Amino acid sequence: MDSLQTILKKLFIFRDCRAGHIRDVLKICSSRTFKADESLCSQGEKSEEMFIILSGRVQIDAADGSPLLSETAVTLIGEAGMLTGESRLATVTAQTDVKALVISRNTLMPKLSEDPVLASLIYRNVLFMERSKLIASNQRIAQLLQEVAEGDEYAASDEEEDGEVEEDAYEAGEGEDVAEEVEAA
Repeated sequence: MDSLQTILKKLFIFRDCRAGHIRDVLKICSSRTFKADESLCSQGEKSEEMFIILSGRVQIDAADGSPLLSETAVTLIGEAGMLTGESRLATVTAQTDVKALVISRNTLMPKLSEDPVLASLIYRNVLFMERSKLIASNQRIAQLLQEVAEGDEYAASDEEEDGEVEEDAYEAGEGEDVAEEVEAA
């Protein structure tokens, strides 16, 4: 139990939590093993659990099935949905055999009601975690937009070069053929 307590203490969701808080959380955890290719949770289902991945690797896929990212132990999956009660936004599948601690909503929520300090710490920490994810997503979107803009600039410069060639051909007396090709396009 001491080694699990040390692991949980390192997770950001439990930042600033006292040892007693961690012990209380461990009491409501269950241990579960998932085989490779087994689903931990599926997009659209109700978020009733969060997972602390102790060993192994999971794949997180978007609603359309496209892969978003892989996470390796030790990490936390499904905390925001479980705390809000919202439906799952992604599907999480074990890529390797996975050992996890599972915290269910119906055991955590009464514990948070009993201990407002623990509740405020967990909610604050999840807020910070979600903020970090939004910042990372915004940076990735900005990067992709920059790549698209650079691609548009490249395409525009190609079009300008093509236009210059057509003008040169017209001036060289081949203009009627080029003009017909342009009109046909």
